[in-house]
Amino acid sequence: MRFIVCLLCSTIYSQFSLAQKNLNVLFVGNSLTYWYYAPDSSFKYYNFMLPELQKMIAEAKKNISIDKITHGGASLVWHAAFFVPDDENERLRRIVPGETTATVRKILDGQWDIVILQERPDLNPGVISYGTRPALKFLDSVIKQVHAKTVLYQAYAQSNPEDTVVMTNEQMFPKRYCIHADTMGSFLNLKVFDPSVRTNLASKDTSFREPHYKNAEEQFHAIEKEYRELGAMVNADVVEIGAAFEKCKKMYPAIPLYLGRYNGHPSRQGAYLIACMFFRYLSGQRAGTLQYHADISEGEAANLRKVADAVHVTTCSKTLKTANSK
Repeated sequence: MRFIVCLLCSTIYSQFSLAQKNLNVLFVGNSLTYWYYAPDSSFKYYNFMLPELQKMIAEAKKNISIDKITHGGASLVWHAAFFVPDDENERLRRIVPGETTATVRKILDGQWDIVILQERPDLNPGVISYGTRPALKFLDSVIKQVHAKTVLYQAYAQSNPEDTVVMTNEQMFPKRYCIHADTMGSFLNLKVFDPSVRTNLASKDTSFREPHYKNAEEQFHAIEKEYRELGAMVNADVVEIGAAFEKCKKMYPAIPLYLGRYNGHPSRQGAYLIACMFFRYLSGQRAGTLQYHADISEGEAANLRKVADAVHVTTCSKTLKTANSK
């Protein structure tokens, strides 16, 4: 009987300890994750998604610590294969043999439970094949070295996919997701994981041409399919940010989710919705339980929380213990 009581107490203590354990989370991405400019900057864009998320976590009294490594315009290839300097204005360069990127060092030096990867919203088949997928596999292998779980930040559809531009090869592209495939092939150096890859960029080659979509919903379905495949490839959870944006457009079409017509960065409302989605994933708690409404109206914030709660979210508590063996 004493053995059974001790075993029961031990089990309860273990579960209590797991519940009280601080969750360490690292966000890897670009300006769609976090970008801040000082108030006196001529560029008045603030994406406060992560600070908003931290305030939600604080209100809910959750033991979750957030850190980040971001760089404006960075793709997963940049994080995996390019040296990302601290100075925003420095030029990036591909690492040499024996060198690791700042992102890889950040992952290896931390005691992370979850690493959230945010890719540029490119649906260019060549970039996905030669850039996103191999870079994701590499970063996932690094994340697994520290026994953490890889999580994907699902991209969202652009605000006005009907706005298109004709590129030099006369192919129609969604305006804000076009790839300038110049004859020097400079974008290959930035978007392709393996520098030995050489792809013909002549007009007859379609592998690096962005598909054209009739509307945002059609583009989102392509995004959804791609992220489902990426998640399955590395056994990663996908936080469905794109699905939340599409849900909001249907439930509350008057809420502006984008910074501007030709700017795919999230507005204050868009950043708040993204924060709500990550709050749900990391905490396992519904966004509707929150009171914090950032600097948007209480009514808009309440509606955005309803949107977040209307989207299916697999919480990290259901999958973390199988990934984290520390």
